[in-house]
Amino acid sequence: MGHILVREVLPFHFMKTNPDNRKTDNSKKIIRKNIQDTRDGLTSASRLSGSLSIADKFMGLKIYEVSKEILAYYPFRSELDTTIIIRDALKQKKKIILPKVNGKKLDLYYIEDLKNDLSAGSFDIMEPIPSKCAIASYKNIDIVLVPGVSFDRNFNRLGYGGGFYDKLLEELPVKTPRIALAFDLQLIKNVPVMAHDLKVDIIITEKEILRRKVLDA
Repeated sequence: MGHILVREVLPFHFMKTNPDNRKTDNSKKIIRKNIQDTRDGLTSASRLSGSLSIADKFMGLKIYEVSKEILAYYPFRSELDTTIIIRDALKQKKKIILPKVNGKKLDLYYIEDLKNDLSAGSFDIMEPIPSKCAIASYKNIDIVLVPGVSFDRNFNRLGYGGGFYDKLLEELPVKTPRIALAFDLQLIKNVPVMAHDLKVDIIITEKEILRRKVLDA
């Protein structure tokens, strides 16, 4: 797939403080709309090309090679196509876990077949069918793929506003690698953050791999 640019970014504490949370919320809303509108404007060919490039970089990581259980997510609207990774992992007999919205939290299930184990759920996102899928445990997850609208080079994440993944990530062991897969257009200078917002460990775009932590990747 060509030369992969990998940058090691030294970890340091970064937090954009703002006493007026409403102002920060408003900034988040503006960024969400702008980024999603731009991402929605990608052609099918560009989205597929970018998805393949990002998936190729991810699947080239050592931590993917040795992983046994991966918490992934099904693509929604103009998100990159994570099914490329899901299909590869299932082919390699890795265990794939997908979330299902349950009230204000996410329940986790193992899936074995993208065609038969899923149905449209909350927000019209494809989710596991509980009667067909086994409940998954948090403790055995080797990698978490974290969705998001936007990210910055300080590894801050802007989600969709529901807070589902902030709650989920708090339940996971700190050592579990949190990996963001995003088109380069989703990488911005500064994501507005609050105290409860959590960082990711690795960001992968079509152009580069950014690492916050020294991982065996």
